[in-house]
Amino acid sequence: MRRITPADADALMRFYNGLSSPSKRTFHPLGPLTDRATCEQIAGDNAAGDAGRYDLIVQHGEQIVGWCFICGLNKEPSLGLGIADAHQGRKLGRALVSAVMHWARARRLPAVHLTVVHDNAAARRLYESFGFVVRGEHLSEEDGLSYCHMTTEVPAKAKKQ
Repeated sequence: MRRITPADADALMRFYNGLSSPSKRTFHPLGPLTDRATCEQIAGDNAAGDAGRYDLIVQHGEQIVGWCFICGLNKEPSLGLGIADAHQGRKLGRALVSAVMHWARARRLPAVHLTVVHDNAAARRLYESFGFVVRGEHLSEEDGLSYCHMTTEVPAKAKKQ
């Protein structure tokens, strides 16, 4: 697990675009597909330091198999998490969220927000274990899915795992 670098732009694009339709149903911060320029921007923002986002990746060989980030650091910090289909259920998501939330606590962010598909029970349980609570819900006109808005106060420690 490590912070993303500019050299990871192509691998991030392959990771994101290679997610299955069911995975993209629940994780689509960059839309249905992304391009190299968007991935270069994400990696470049990380290389610049605290330029509004913090991204961690997990690799298996040369492939990215997990990506977790906090973006919107200059306004409303929001967390995102995606795991490659073949690597789901292996606790990579827990490890990534733990590391990103540790980083957020060290920077004394007042709160972190996220949006999760309502019927993604496994993700909701994971986020709840880190102190996230549902603050609201909405039905998306774009995709017809129900979403939960969750927030946690960052200084709070995660529940025992």
